[in-house]
Order: sequence, then C-alpha cells, then structure tokens
Amino acid sequence: MELLRNWKVHLFAFIIIIIAELIGVHSFGLVVFLPLLYALVMGGILSYPSLGVMNEKMMDVAGKVMPIAMLVLIVKIGLGIGPNLHMLLNSGWALIMQELGHFFGTIVFGLPMALALKMGREAIGACYSIDREPNVAIIAEKYGIFSPEGRGVMGMYICGTLFGALWISILSGIIARTGFFHPYALAMGGGIGSASMMAASIGSLVAVFPEEAQRIQAYAGAANLMTTILGIYFALFISLPVTVKVYELVTGDKRSKNAPVEAVQEENVVADAVPKAAEKQSFGDMMRDTIIILVLTGIFCTVGNCVSFGGTLADSAISSIVFVVLSLIGVLLAHVPGLNKLPIVFWASIIAVIVSIPGFPGEAWITQTTGKFSVLAATTPILAYAGLSLGKDIPAFKRLSWRIVPVALMVATGSFLGATIMAEIVLHLEGIF
Repeated sequence: MELLRNWKVHLFAFIIIIIAELIGVHSFGLVVFLPLLYALVMGGILSYPSLGVMNEKMMDVAGKVMPIAMLVLIVKIGLGIGPNLHMLLNSGWALIMQELGHFFGTIVFGLPMALALKMGREAIGACYSIDREPNVAIIAEKYGIFSPEGRGVMGMYICGTLFGALWISILSGIIARTGFFHPYALAMGGGIGSASMMAASIGSLVAVFPEEAQRIQAYAGAANLMTTILGIYFALFISLPVTVKVYELVTGDKRSKNAPVEAVQEENVVADAVPKAAEKQSFGDMMRDTIIILVLTGIFCTVGNCVSFGGTLADSAISSIVFVVLSLIGVLLAHVPGLNKLPIVFWASIIAVIVSIPGFPGEAWITQTTGKFSVLAATTPILAYAGLSLGKDIPAFKRLSWRIVPVALMVATGSFLGATIMAEIVLHLEGIF
C-alpha cells in the first residue's frame, strides 16, 4: 500500500506529463528537446530537497514506481521487434559487435579522462561500464563498496541516475542530425543497457527519423535486451579485467589482491547511494501494487498519446490496455519457479516479441492497433517518475568529487558511440544498407 498512500507522487507525475506533452517536441539547431526531457527536469525541480515539496519517502516511492512503469515501454518496444524479427536476424553480427562497442567504448572514452583528472583507482569502477545495478554488484563483491573502486562505481551510478537519460537524449539527437551514421546503427547504440537511457535515445532518434520509427525501436530494443542479458558476463569477464590491466599498465598502481578498506570521508556518500534491497512483500500485495501502477501508467500514456501525437482516445486506450496486460503476463512469468532467474523486463519483452511475430494468433490486430501509439508517449511517464526520485540522490551527489561528472559524461558518450560505430561498420560490411 506504500505506493498508493503517497498519492501526491502520482498527482505530481500526471501534472508533469500533461505540461510536458503540451510543450511538445522542439528542435534548436542540432539539439532536439522532447517531452521526456521536460518531464525529467520538472520532476527533478520538484524533488529538490531545499524546496521542501517532496519528502524522502515520496522520492523513494517515485523510484520504486519507475521500474514498474518501465514495463509499458518495454512491451511497446517488444511489439516492434516481432514484425521485424527477420531484419534483426539478418543483422545478427551487428548486434553482437555493438555489444563489444558498448563496453570498450566506456574504457576508450572514459578511462583517459579519469586518468587525466588523476582519479586514482576510482577510475576502474567508474569506467568499466555505464554502472547500473548489476555492475555495482560486481564491484561491491570484488572490491567492497567502500573501496576506491566502489566509490568510483557509485559515483557513476549516481551521475547516471541524475542526468544519464538527459545526456543520452541530447547526444543521440545531435549525432543523428550530423548524418554521419545510419539510424539503425544509432538505434543499436541507444541500446545501452539502461532502459531509461534507451528510451531517451529512442525518443531523439524517432524525432529525427520519424519514417524509421518502428525499425529504430526494434533495433534499440534488441540491442538493449542483449546488453541486459549478456552485459553482466561482458562486464565481469571482459571489460573489468581489461580496465584493470590498462589502468595498472598506465599508472603502475598494481595490487595482486584487495587492499584493506580504510575509513574514508566519502563512506557516507557511498552508503547513502547504495541501491537498497526491496522490502519483503507478499505476492498478493506485490501484484496489487503492480496492477495499479501499470493501470496508472497506461492512463498517463493514453493522455500523452492523445495530447502530443494526435492519437484518438479509443485507439490510445486500447493500445495501453494491451501494454498493461502483456506487462502483467511478464510479471507473472518472472515469478514462476525456474523462470524467476531472469528479470521481469526480459519476460515482458519476450512476451511482446512472441505475440507480434507474423502468424501468431491475433498478431495482425495487435500490431495494427499498437502501431498507432507513439513510443514517445510511453516514455514521458517513466522520466517523470525518474525526475521525482532524483532529489534523494542530490545530497550524495553534492558530496562527490567534481571529477566524476566529466568522467560520467565521457563513459556514457563512449558506450553510445562505441556501439554505434561498431554497428555501422558491420551493417555496411553485411550490406544491410
């Protein structure tokens, strides 16, 4: 009931979504400004601790709602993969090679910046990946969360939470408008392993290439799914060892085993920022909260699709119902013994892909109905909740060294550009375009 008692969070989100969608999409030179950006910024302002609009409990609730609301977008993207499955299979090597680009891009772009700023071994944790939850867990287990590597990974985690989606949205829009890369390669670059960053990237790319919207969603969704599933193994066995070796080779700072973790001034920063484990909740309570949040998200998406993208109320509502139902099936599958080893987003995406494969019963109706729904409308609610949750991380962010900010920007840039470049090369070699 915690997610429901804090009803002001959902009211704030709804108001933010309406305002953001009414502002609409605007371009200034190479930069594309989207409703999702306005939603993130407005939410961040409301959650700013000094304003006193939201308390920490409300921000925590917004953070818990966001991954549930994310399922609607994941399903929408999955429904675009099924009809284009043959296209994705034909570009299989590009999807594999872009994965290498994501991980080595963070090292190539991020590590030199960290070394130039003399970050120390914090550079290892900050630069070996974009540092989402699984990557934090790897560093925490190997080095300890209060180690220099731990401080680096948490600094990147906080930066990614605060402005990762905003940066990727602006970056992908600018690069797309230069004309250097094909939209399919850019879409793969957007499958960065973070659903919010992927959503932000898709939004900018669709705004630049509206005629390629469905294929951009398909490529980005497939790349993000691959990054989500295989990413932890790449990070553990490839990018982390490579980052350590390069760092030690350049700096001469070698240690064969973990040094004792001394007390450090930033210990409270890391402790405050460590993702907290979800409180134990019965299956019935979890499903009740999930259903209500998904229904609210469906309503918000429906309104956004009608306001900004000219969708009819009937078509938008029916599409949202499809998204919610498929999301719930994904949630249920993720709690089946034996299947619960894979995350909910995987099952929600797979279900959406299966029901949209040509020949599946009802596929034509599902594809035709949901195809009218803009992916941007399914993105704005996520960023609204993300913005409303940002305030709880701002105090920890303020206490971090300023060095983490340029490093975080270069890491995110490297992941996007590295994957885009690799995908562009392979797609050209395979004659996809």
